[in-house]
Amino acid sequence: MLRSVIQALAALALSALVVSPSQAASPQAEARFKAGQQALYGADPVTARRELGQACDAGHFRACTLLGDITANGRGGPADPKRARELYAKACVVNIAWSALSEPEACVSLAKMHMKGEGGSRQPARAAYLYSRACDIGDGEACHALTNIMLDSVIIPVNSDATLGLIATRACIAKDADYCDALFDSGLITEEEYHDFKNAVQIFKSAHSLPGLGYSEKKAMLTDACEMGLGRACARASWEWQHGFQNMPVDKARALNLYLSACVLADGAGCAELGDGLRRGDIAPKSFAEAADAYALACEVAYPPGCQALAGMHRRGEITADLALARNLERFACDSGWGCMAYADMLAKGQGGAPDRTRARQILQAECDDKDFSSNACAAAARLAATP
Repeated sequence: MLRSVIQALAALALSALVVSPSQAASPQAEARFKAGQQALYGADPVTARRELGQACDAGHFRACTLLGDITANGRGGPADPKRARELYAKACVVNIAWSALSEPEACVSLAKMHMKGEGGSRQPARAAYLYSRACDIGDGEACHALTNIMLDSVIIPVNSDATLGLIATRACIAKDADYCDALFDSGLITEEEYHDFKNAVQIFKSAHSLPGLGYSEKKAMLTDACEMGLGRACARASWEWQHGFQNMPVDKARALNLYLSACVLADGAGCAELGDGLRRGDIAPKSFAEAADAYALACEVAYPPGCQALAGMHRRGEITADLALARNLERFACDSGWGCMAYADMLAKGQGGAPDRTRARQILQAECDDKDFSSNACAAAARLAATP
């Protein structure tokens, strides 16, 4: 049912395929950011690096993004692509699905570096997720890059024309009217829809950046942005309705409808949360088949937790097992930076393909060495090394 809704809404969009404020920062950080900007405009990149660095250290995402730009380009000091990656990653908050607000420009710049192998190894799967993250919050360039990755149909292990059509349409709306002339001319996107989406992006940002905003007001703004066509806002609003915070009411029926809207609008995190609710029976009657559809749609737009969840359903036999697909899903999640334990386990056991214990040990050791992950990988690597 879910996939048929997506297909019906996206069919016309695919036929036409041929053709921001920072998060709330302290006044001191904002002052440093502005001083850095002025120094840069005044041809004093050395001072700009210093001021922007202090603002970035204080949590000013836009400052981190701009500092990443001049660090990558070698303005005011030596070019340092590795450091630029770190700065962009700080501004592009990808490790928390429900984070306040990332800087989409930072996500796009970081994605380009991962795609080209600048400042570190080449990681196309990671680039796909970063583009998806920026696309979720209204960056047209990111949506356009994601459509190209989806058209390639190699990096992301599952894909469909319907979801591709949705992302392509969003790319047109998010970028600018000229980019989308064919859709306007054919009537597939109206001027009202175009302006609604633009307004939705601004409302979404305001919901996370206006000082003193209460949960009730925030939820109302997110719901408004959802109704204007921003799937990320639908997913955030549904999370609020599902769980409730600070004595706010819980309404799981409304949460379900908002998750459905998020998924129809191709928001990866929203689709994955919908899948969780359907698999567990938290917000609707339990349905493994519907959950699998939701996870697959999340994975199609390069949301790694959706890929991992779908792989888990195949491995547990909750749906007709396809271990080869499960292995590819886990590989994508691993390559995108979302953890490699399950992929290494499948490699070691020869599930879904030939066994490769050497590769499994390498993956586990790399994850063990990465302090962002738990020590479970270290223990698993040790066990695998000790087993003949």
